[in-house]
Amino acid sequence: MLRTTCVAMTLAVGLAGVAEAQEKIRLKLGHFLPTQSMTHNNLFVPMAERIKEETQGRVEVQIFPGGSLGRNPAQQLQLLMDGVTDISFIVQSYTPGEFPDNSLLELPLVLSTTREASVIHQRLYERGLLRGYDKVKVLGLATTSAYTTHINFPYRTLDDLKGRKIRVATSIQSEIVEALGATPVGGIAVTQAAESLSRGLIEGTLLGWESMNTFRVTPATSYHINVPQGFTPLMVGMNKQKYESLPADIKAAIDKVSGVWIAERMAENYDTMGGIALKDAKGTGRNTVVELTPEDRARWEKALLPIVDKWKASHPNGEKLFAALQEELKKLRGGS
Repeated sequence: MLRTTCVAMTLAVGLAGVAEAQEKIRLKLGHFLPTQSMTHNNLFVPMAERIKEETQGRVEVQIFPGGSLGRNPAQQLQLLMDGVTDISFIVQSYTPGEFPDNSLLELPLVLSTTREASVIHQRLYERGLLRGYDKVKVLGLATTSAYTTHINFPYRTLDDLKGRKIRVATSIQSEIVEALGATPVGGIAVTQAAESLSRGLIEGTLLGWESMNTFRVTPATSYHINVPQGFTPLMVGMNKQKYESLPADIKAAIDKVSGVWIAERMAENYDTMGGIALKDAKGTGRNTVVELTPEDRARWEKALLPIVDKWKASHPNGEKLFAALQEELKKLRGGS
């Protein structure tokens, strides 16, 4: 009987260990975007499904959209660090100073497409060239589509921007607007851009096309100057301690749904949203999308390229970072 009891106890302990090993892991993914957003439906939902599939159902990612775990976009990094969320969507420019090298991606006239900017963001991180990311587990990096200039007055040449009040969101955008002869206006959230335009507080804004319909800026503007004036970096991050606490096979499964997979998918989403907004603007009959003449383009380049040169000369490792960006850009445009 004693031998039978010992065997039974050993078996029970073993079964308990198996049950514990197979216990479902639940991760909280929080973001501030609405459920109807393309990023929610075409990134986070498929991401959660893929993680579940890669882990054979051992990991369940519960999505908390619309800021249900914290509405303020500027607090998303802190929510992640504090463990309120396990996975978060972070706009790095909302936490100034945390990611000091990301301003590289905000430079005007350097990158042309969302895919270029997003994949290069991811690759530069993987090469260990971007500071500030040691506090989190980076799942994927990307960018918005290119910021372009949207105004509520006619545009014929660069001279038409002189003295005009243009909304900006970052210090580099302020440099861009000043270099173009306009007056930068900060402190206006993107959610207030349309109202500020209607009230005459500003006469234009720098904004990516994917945000034009979301924040109803198209009806408040009439001319749209299609010149890429930098990209806003984005991150899908995971609480570092939470990630490190997971079994090795679970970490490997999550890694499969990370990196360039996220960069490419986010770029595709932003381009799709931007394409819809651009088509809508062209179809209104009152909005004009401006493609610069060669002469005007040369004037823009003369005004803006010194900003790039200044950044390379003044930023720590600026020359090295810019050279790495150009190297990755050449690879991408060459098909690799």
